[in-house]
Amino acid sequence: MTKEAIHLFLESETVFTFAKTMANIPHSWICRKDYEDDKFLKVMQFIRDNGYKEEFYNKEYIYYNINKYKYWVMTDNLGFDDSTAIINRAEI
Repeated sequence: MTKEAIHLFLESETVFTFAKTMANIPHSWICRKDYEDDKFLKVMQFIRDNGYKEEFYNKEYIYYNINKYKYWVMTDNLGFDDSTAIINRAEI
């Protein structure tokens, strides 16, 4: 997938859900099980390959910025067996 296709997927082809259980840390998420596996996996890998490292509390994540949002992946396993993989986004 091209960078433009990744941006299109994250900015207009997805519907992010607000994380109500963590309202004090406002962010939204999408889950892999709700999207075509190959595309979602490619987006996850793109974030990993093109992002930057930043610590959140005591854990390091890889973030990728597009316009006013930063995106990060919530799994260490990018395999097809992880249907619960999450991509988060929050305003920068």
